[in-house]
Amino acid sequence: MFHDANQAPAGSLPERVLGTPTTRLPSEWLPLEGFILLTEAALSDALASLPLQWRLRAEAEQDPGFQQWIPYVLVRNAMGELAAYPRRGGEARLHGLWSLGIGGHVNPVDADELLTGGVAWNTALRRGLNRELSEEFPAALDGRTRFLGLVHESRTEVGRVHLGAVFVHDINTRPEHGGSELAGLCWVPDSRLGTSEWPLERFELWSRLSLRLLRQNPPIP
Repeated sequence: MFHDANQAPAGSLPERVLGTPTTRLPSEWLPLEGFILLTEAALSDALASLPLQWRLRAEAEQDPGFQQWIPYVLVRNAMGELAAYPRRGGEARLHGLWSLGIGGHVNPVDADELLTGGVAWNTALRRGLNRELSEEFPAALDGRTRFLGLVHESRTEVGRVHLGAVFVHDINTRPEHGGSELAGLCWVPDSRLGTSEWPLERFELWSRLSLRLLRQNPPIP
C-alpha cells in the first residue's frame, strides 16, 4: 500500500525508497495519463542503463523531478474476478476511491544496495511486490505473477511522483479477507467493471489505467 510518507514507527529509521530522476526516464514512460505495454525483458534491459537511487521518502514525495518505483499488482481469481477494495489506508490522498491494485514502494530490504543491472533491479521490484502481498493479502500469495507494463499520470499530486510497474497475479482460490488496508474486499468480474454497477469513475486513476493495460494483454493458458 501507499503508507504515510511523513510518519515512521517510533524508534525506526526514516523510510528510503527506490526511484529514478525524472529527466533520465524515456519520455514515452511519462504520459500525462496513460499506460505503456512493455515486456519484462524490455524493462530489465532498460533498468540496466537507468540511474536507480535511494531517497528519503518524505523528500521524494515532494519532488516531481524524482519518480518513485511502485510495483502495483492486480489479483485475479480463476473465475476471472478481480479483487477490489475501498481506499482507507495510510495514503490519505486516495481516500474515497476504490482500488484494483495492491502497491507499495521498493525499500532497501528488497535489494542489496550494491546490486546493479536490470536483472537485479527487476528482482527487487518483484520482491517489493511479494512483500506487499504477504503483508496485505497473505491468502493470495500462492499464484502466478506476470508483468504487464507501466502506468503513469501527472494529473494528481500522488501520481506525478510515482511510476507504476503493473503485474497481474492469478490465483486459484477466492479468499474473502485480506489485511487491514483491504477491509471491504470484494471480487468483481472484469466484464462488470465500467458498467452502471461498477463505474470506472469510482476507482483511483492508476486502477483505471491498469485495467486498460490488463485488457491489452491476452491471458496465458
